[in-house]
Amino acid sequence: MEQEKRNLFAWLFIPRYNELALFLMSIAFVLLFFIHADLRAASYMPLTSNFNLRILIAMGLFVLGIMFSLYHVFTTREKTEGEKAVMLFFAAIVNGLSGIAAGMHILKDSHGILIVFPIWNIVNGALLLLLYRLEYIDESSIIDDNATTFQVISGSMVVVAILIVCRFIFKMYWAVTFSICVTYASNLNGILQSLFSRPRSRYEEDNNTSEIDLK
Repeated sequence: MEQEKRNLFAWLFIPRYNELALFLMSIAFVLLFFIHADLRAASYMPLTSNFNLRILIAMGLFVLGIMFSLYHVFTTREKTEGEKAVMLFFAAIVNGLSGIAAGMHILKDSHGILIVFPIWNIVNGALLLLLYRLEYIDESSIIDDNATTFQVISGSMVVVAILIVCRFIFKMYWAVTFSICVTYASNLNGILQSLFSRPRSRYEEDNNTSEIDLK
């Protein structure tokens, strides 16, 4: 029973990031940084308001996490523990802080029962940061897999479309836009990829089996 409770807790609260999700979150953040002045201002604030060496190191690790997340979809090389560590740092920090920022922004215009949603965003973001700080979320949360070219191209196109619609049509706050991109990258993308992936035919399976037998 105790093991079942731990498994349920992990399933509900411990995120798992595959190579494609990290890549899509990275390009979403980079593109938002260049097209949204509010995100640039929020990113520069730690350097101007209370600058110290720890902040500089944290920002360096954050940038490294983005770079490795972008790099690893173009290589089949296995990720090192150090690379996983900075990739996880990027994912945990950006998801936690953006969730809190999105929740606080939406909270200002929420009334009645709708107030539940921004509060949930804030709690979820804070919990993610707490679990990362307590090392419940560690390098094992980074899945060792390799994204296909089709997944990278199709996923990138959807993320760019989301950014264009949210930023230039609906004029959404950067954290809300990023939260939508994270939801797609972490959850919906996998569903869409499985729907559009061409299933192997019985002929292909039999043919593949025959080739293995011949070898």
